[in-house]
Amino acid sequence: MPRRGGFRNGDMIRVAIIGIGGYGRNLTKLLLAAEDKGLCRLVAAADGRLGELAAEADRLRQRGVKLHSGAMEMLDELRGRCEAVYVAVGIASHRELTCAAAGRGLHVHLEKPPAATVQEVDAMIEAVDRAGVLCLVSFQFTWCRPLRLIQKRVAAGRLGRLQSAACFAGWSRTADYYGRNGWAGKLRTDQGWVLDGPATNAMAHHIMALLQAAAGRVGGFARPAAVRAELYAAGPIESHDTAAIHIRTDGGADLHFLGSHCPQGYFGPILEVRGDSGRATWTPEHGAVLHFADGTEERCPADDPHQAMVEGFLGAIERNDRSALACTLADGRNMVAVIDAAHESSGTIYRIPPSHACRLEEGTDKARTVVEGMDELLRRCAEGGRLFSDLADRPPWAVATAPFDLAGYRSFPSRFRMPPTAS
Repeated sequence: MPRRGGFRNGDMIRVAIIGIGGYGRNLTKLLLAAEDKGLCRLVAAADGRLGELAAEADRLRQRGVKLHSGAMEMLDELRGRCEAVYVAVGIASHRELTCAAAGRGLHVHLEKPPAATVQEVDAMIEAVDRAGVLCLVSFQFTWCRPLRLIQKRVAAGRLGRLQSAACFAGWSRTADYYGRNGWAGKLRTDQGWVLDGPATNAMAHHIMALLQAAAGRVGGFARPAAVRAELYAAGPIESHDTAAIHIRTDGGADLHFLGSHCPQGYFGPILEVRGDSGRATWTPEHGAVLHFADGTEERCPADDPHQAMVEGFLGAIERNDRSALACTLADGRNMVAVIDAAHESSGTIYRIPPSHACRLEEGTDKARTVVEGMDELLRRCAEGGRLFSDLADRPPWAVATAPFDLAGYRSFPSRFRMPPTAS
């Protein structure tokens, strides 16, 4: 079991990682930087594709890291010999690996999203609580100082009563992005639900930023009460590549997320928070700007929260302090509930017809789908607090949907049905 009650001077927190390619490559660099500061020791790594990741594997071997081709084999060997594991693999593996690591007494740093469904997250919470270990979900912007400032000012009432918040982004994704693994752009795999798409995966941070800003308290997240959503696919995938989501929180705030992998340009995220006595804007590049009704202004420059996230988790382990985790599994469940409810509300994934989209650089790894007018549609929906079908001049492919109430919601799916082309 992990050592309790803190670490003695000179003790080193021993950590391992599952997944050294993709985002795991970046996470490994952050862990080695923390090791260079004397904060931890990376002792083991597991990846089923070591033969394809020769450069990464050689780099780790040179640092004295023991490599494994199987995650479970590594976890079994690390029982009692390691304090924590960083999990940076596919969404459908998160529940199994988190529960397995917790059962072996390891604290877990889990890549976002925590899982595709609320029932998986609930099982993970039970396993982590039963084992008495910590689990941090890797939403790095929850460690971001500008976002924390906005949350603090909203909680203190400096913006007045919170009326609404919106976050929008257009991030192009190419054929090589969807071809990088067996689950990208999929709703399901043989392992279970994935629901991969901008809202679930690449832009999941933006939904958490909305919930963080609207929490009404410092260090928490707003809870979704109901969700109305429209999920679309224009590219050659079965899951969504464009999403418009309206979240009504249990505090009565209206939050809107608008995101697409099919824009003409590349922009965002841009977060706007509006109260009846002020407003706040945040972008990762420029930080936060807050304007108050009395004419004053407050700014907080941008920061890079990635290293703070990794080292914050190590600090929480050192002190055995659950309160030091910026995003627990229970916090992350709020975002998963939004995603599941978005699929339930949408009912299925609607196709944007080829007459309103085009493929650029077709036949290459850089092939991408562009939906006409998408950049402007995202901006207008965010500014007006609307979904695509709410616009007066709605695009012809927009489909109106009904809200989905999250009261007592325990299992996905309820209303959602796989689109015909994916069945």
